[in-house]
Amino acid sequence: MAGDTLRDAFRAELATIRTSAAIPWPIKDTLNTSENPDASTGYLELEFPGGSERQVTFGAPAANLHREEGQVTVNICTRLGAGTTKRDQAETYAAAIRTAFRMRRFAAGSRSVRITSTAPMGGGHDEAGLWVESVALAYEIYNVG
Repeated sequence: MAGDTLRDAFRAELATIRTSAAIPWPIKDTLNTSENPDASTGYLELEFPGGSERQVTFGAPAANLHREEGQVTVNICTRLGAGTTKRDQAETYAAAIRTAFRMRRFAAGSRSVRITSTAPMGGGHDEAGLWVESVALAYEIYNVG
């Protein structure tokens, strides 16, 4: 069963970018799943920290536009202390993902998602003891309702 249309669109777009950039690390869905990825080879994951929505047109009940702006984070994960080779791979993959998402447009159902900015969030360790390079993606989508 499919999840949220917007989240599914980001998952599909990351898969497309991963393939076109020849990134061998798999995408793992760790959002409220039982997935426990093997970090020895590294993997990619998505986070959806949220956003906000405001009405931008008025006078058409149930057909007004609402602009949603938010952030999605792509995490490139590997073992903490895996060495410079793995770190350099993670940094290279983060740069490729950032470049590919920059100003990208893609469909989320019948709507269009627009990436409005990208930002490298740097590297550091997370609660699970992984080394994580992160890329932030700011997006905009117009919802109807």
